[in-house]
Amino acid sequence: MGVIKQRSLKAGRDYNYAEGVKVLNNDTANALPAGTILCGVGADGPYLKVGKTDADALATTRGRLLIAKHEIPAGGYGVALPWQVVAFNTAAGAVGDPVYVSLTAGEMTLTVPSASGDVIREIGTVVVVGDATAGRVLFSGEGVQNLAVIP
Repeated sequence: MGVIKQRSLKAGRDYNYAEGVKVLNNDTANALPAGTILCGVGADGPYLKVGKTDADALATTRGRLLIAKHEIPAGGYGVALPWQVVAFNTAAGAVGDPVYVSLTAGEMTLTVPSASGDVIREIGTVVVVGDATAGRVLFSGEGVQNLAVIP
């Protein structure tokens, strides 16, 4: 059995870059801020083209979702991650509560979308309750794919 050296171990919440994906921002007019929830919208050679998720559009909530590691310039390349612990205002929730794709493009919410035509997609879990600086969510875009479209 191999030996794992201590210096090789990194905290998973901060160093999940081995799982990062180089992506192309499909929007040529607007940058995608760090922490934006992304979906695949096409391909350009070997690179996945990405856009913002939106609970108003079923096509943007299907499949594996990603989160922008840093700001991705308009029409440019960047790194997106399949999971990440992120700061988020969880004051209205409790540890273990689900987090959903938001009706605001590229964001997440603790509130379940409830209007006709909205898509319910769970994308994370509250791990620390607190305000926008102290609260934490474990985003997991490959997690539960409990898609439901409200009639």
